[in-house]
Amino acid sequence: MSLRAAILPLLAAVLAVLPPVVCLAATLRTATTVTSDSVKLSDLFMDLEAGQDRVLGPAPLPGNSFVVGGRQLLAIADQYGVDWMDQSASAQATITRAGRVLDRDFFINLVKRSLPDLNEGPVTVELGDFHPMTVAADDAKPVVMSDVDWDQKSGRFSATVYRSHPLGDITQDSFLLTGVVHAAQRVLVYTHSLSAGTVVSAADVRVDDAYTGRTGSKAYTSDTDVEGMTLLHSVVVDEPVLERDLRRTIVMHKGDPIMLSYISPGLRLSATGRALEDGGTGQYVHALNLASKMILTGRVINASEVEVDTTSGAMPSDGNALRRLSSSSRSGGQVGTYR
Repeated sequence: MSLRAAILPLLAAVLAVLPPVVCLAATLRTATTVTSDSVKLSDLFMDLEAGQDRVLGPAPLPGNSFVVGGRQLLAIADQYGVDWMDQSASAQATITRAGRVLDRDFFINLVKRSLPDLNEGPVTVELGDFHPMTVAADDAKPVVMSDVDWDQKSGRFSATVYRSHPLGDITQDSFLLTGVVHAAQRVLVYTHSLSAGTVVSAADVRVDDAYTGRTGSKAYTSDTDVEGMTLLHSVVVDEPVLERDLRRTIVMHKGDPIMLSYISPGLRLSATGRALEDGGTGQYVHALNLASKMILTGRVINASEVEVDTTSGAMPSDGNALRRLSSSSRSGGQVGTYR
């Protein structure tokens, strides 16, 4: 028997137990998202042969897409020797460039980092005419802010924003960013909505130590400043309490007979008196003790009672003192105060 005759049966037996060799054709990717600025052959076809991948051309702009039609796909497959299954002139592939949107919050934080001399306390930034910008998803520093101009008195600022990687379109590569910065302040705000005509109590307001909104008018900073005052218009929760919102609510009138209360630990005394000026609930006014003929200062409790401030000094009710009080009332001076 020849050597050839002896080997052939052995080779046949080996081939019988080996798995068949399958040549796989490439498969079209109908939709692909790329992160780089170029499109590769592997972005269009799966299962390419080793070393077959190539760069085909530039990718779309971040956040944009383009469609590769069937005829172009056939031409690309033919040019690069891609054995493409189910080849068809009606096929198409969509290539999308990944992107992220730089929204309003992104630019607000950029302003906070870029403006000099901002206190460590909270601030709010209101942007003017603003349009979002889409950049590459993998761009760690997509924009640069320059030419910053900030008026600390008014809070107004402007700056120019440039793309770190320009697109070549001047209308998209830079824009003017404008707005206003509001620093935190201590103000009184409403705890809930109130209607016009409501007499404000301590439960209706609270102190916000880090209010960053716009007040536009003098705001109160203490709840005792407004207790007993009347709202001139409706307000909503967390709105700052402004002087223009309120007017003093008169519950006690000059000349009214009243009860004077002297309160100290373990002791409460009462005496009859007469109001020497108009006053609202919670307001400090002058009153006359009819028994001692002394002028006292006290807080209006209601229409007929004043709680005497024991820390304030009394003064004789001589003609000069009474004339000074009357003169102050006629001239519009605010004799009564809130504490």
